[in-house]
Amino acid sequence: MNIPSILNDVIGPVMRGPSSSHSAAAVRIGKISRDLMAGDLEKVEIRFDLDGSLPTTYLSQGSDMGICGGILGFDADDKRLVNYQDELRQADIRVEYHTGNYGDSHPNTYNLRLRSSREEISLVALSTGGGMIEVKNVDGLDISYRGDCHGLVVWTRGEVAPILDLLEQAGCTHTSPNGAADAPIFASRAVRFDEQLLTTLRGRGEVNRVRVIAPVLPILTTPESTVPFSSAAEMILFSKEHKVPDLADLALHYESARGGIEQSEVLGKTLGLVDILERSLREGLRGTQAENRILGFQSGNYLSHHQQGELFNLGILDKAIPYVTALMEVKSAMGVIVAAPTAGSCGGLPGTIFAVAETQNLGKEMKARGLLAGGLIGALVATRSTFAAEVCGCQAECGVSSGMIGGALVSMMGGDCSKSLSAASMALQNIFGMVCDPVGKRVEVPCLGKNILAAGNGISCANLALAGFDQVVPFDEVVVAMDSVGRSLPHELRCTGLGGLSVTPTSKRIEKDLGE
Repeated sequence: MNIPSILNDVIGPVMRGPSSSHSAAAVRIGKISRDLMAGDLEKVEIRFDLDGSLPTTYLSQGSDMGICGGILGFDADDKRLVNYQDELRQADIRVEYHTGNYGDSHPNTYNLRLRSSREEISLVALSTGGGMIEVKNVDGLDISYRGDCHGLVVWTRGEVAPILDLLEQAGCTHTSPNGAADAPIFASRAVRFDEQLLTTLRGRGEVNRVRVIAPVLPILTTPESTVPFSSAAEMILFSKEHKVPDLADLALHYESARGGIEQSEVLGKTLGLVDILERSLREGLRGTQAENRILGFQSGNYLSHHQQGELFNLGILDKAIPYVTALMEVKSAMGVIVAAPTAGSCGGLPGTIFAVAETQNLGKEMKARGLLAGGLIGALVATRSTFAAEVCGCQAECGVSSGMIGGALVSMMGGDCSKSLSAASMALQNIFGMVCDPVGKRVEVPCLGKNILAAGNGISCANLALAGFDQVVPFDEVVVAMDSVGRSLPHELRCTGLGGLSVTPTSKRIEKDLGE
């Protein structure tokens, strides 16, 4: 079973682009493709199933930018991503996109055929939400690889048993074919493959080719990877047994166990994310400019009108609204943001946490602890549901963000984990059925408004929980119900651009004006 990591699945990736499940996930798939070809690529053919979300959104939401950037070896926050088409031409790599009825079961499926003058390799991978991926097939071999460990592909001829013995002696887990000629073996392990093993494999007569795949996630998975709890009910029992009442401290326990690292390292990595977010927030508040964008600079307008006394006094929201807006504007201007839990919901959690921290005179470490507390709520959601709007609509993105905000703010105000879960439960109950219907197929409208809605919902539910309001339905039950509702939404209302606001006359005009 996949065990969600706070710093893999929820708070991150650090990226550029409009969509984590399109842009950042595609970068990771592209980087794995580059490793499979040892950097020698001349042509890439990509197929998208017409029943999925990608045929209508791969251009407007940055899948093309991401896959090409990854093929070129760029990371998800590389500034060269903006000019990926020029970079692709300079590298003399051709990329073609095809759509058809291919029978793919997941809406975010990438079918790739990688070619050079020497070889051709096929790859099937999924974008599973929030920038996370899963490689499902390499050259006909069914596998499950999420980029959270070191991978190795060995193409063999003849007897494979000696190769499997070598891999097992090296501490690898592996998936192998049924003796097919030139069939690949896939192996993985938590530590790098040493040169001696690679040299030995390449020298074997049964081996045609060997390719090493580098991890694309910050927190690696080991055979010992585990977590102290995987549900809200288990977390409450752990909290009582180990006398750890605060959600942020529980998050440190969780992520330390999940990644096999010290709690101090978890906090240090999160403090690094706070630095990135603070820079992004300053950039957004100064004002951002970008071509092919629907919305202009609005965060500064809000602050200006508020300072002039022209708006209602909304307390913390008067700081949260421009902060959330500023981060969303940085995203739309191809600046660096941190997905939380997705790029489409990148403004809600950090913008609200920073607003509350400044209003309450809380320092940098409390901002990091807020991110971790919210991240743990997200990890508990990811265990039973998804962050992919293509699967469950916007309730999986901005909706989940509001639950993360509620839980995080209770923690920041000194409430215990039971109150944090109560806030998260109430916030999630309020967003069932939230659809994903981007105007102009861009992650701007109504995405900005839904990020602000997430902030208001999270703040309100945090106060309700701190005041002792009854959640009635426990968090775990809410997540299961929410997932069921999301999967029941029509295909047209799950980030396809085929329903809701996406098909209004105004949206179609904007889409045409933007050159889609």
